[in-house]
Amino acid sequence: MINYNGKNVIVTGASGGMGLILCKKLAEQGAKLSLCSNDEKALTAQAEELGKVTQVFAKAVDITNEEEVAAFFAEAYEKNGEFHAMANLAGLSIPSKIPETDVNVYETIMDVNVKGTFLAGKYFAKNAAKPAIIVNIGSTAAKTANANAPLYCTAKAAVNMLSQGMLLQMGSQDIRVTTINPGGTDTPFWGTRTVDKSKLMQAEDVVEIILFALTSSPRVQIHDIYFESSARF
Repeated sequence: MINYNGKNVIVTGASGGMGLILCKKLAEQGAKLSLCSNDEKALTAQAEELGKVTQVFAKAVDITNEEEVAAFFAEAYEKNGEFHAMANLAGLSIPSKIPETDVNVYETIMDVNVKGTFLAGKYFAKNAAKPAIIVNIGSTAAKTANANAPLYCTAKAAVNMLSQGMLLQMGSQDIRVTTINPGGTDTPFWGTRTVDKSKLMQAEDVVEIILFALTSSPRVQIHDIYFESSARF
């Protein structure tokens, strides 16, 4: 089991519901945190709070902008050292009916979920420790189509395949890559959409699985994990 005390952990989408919980738990281990989010106000408040416990570098970043992503990873390396782990939490879903959906919606969903995962993996690998691990966030939607969010399903399926490709190319550099695929979870992700939250997992449940993957033995390659709320059954 890996302990991240004194080790640099990258978290993208750090100021979201899962990010807040994950970063707190990593800080309690003594991890040095390098955090990015597109919500500068929330990220600043989060960094100030976590900074009371551990060393934190935080920067507002558009995960789809390569220049911003490259600058973030360069500064994270300069301030906190080589990268031991990364949790890619940045993502979004926009409900859509294909005949009525503007192409900009498609581009946004694919850019944030897929391009963002690609860019983060690209720049993580440049200064990764040995061993290191990348945990990308997929969804059970990668395997089970949803009539309300077909583009999101497509993007998360692509994230799973991208993760497999990353592993094939980065495994020889001692970088493991795992995709976590949760089912519905009660987080701000849903926005104003009406859902039966009694059937959803809590963010803490997903974070437990992310931590399980992050702290797993470097001798073990976990390819992907699919899980959902037991309340559905």
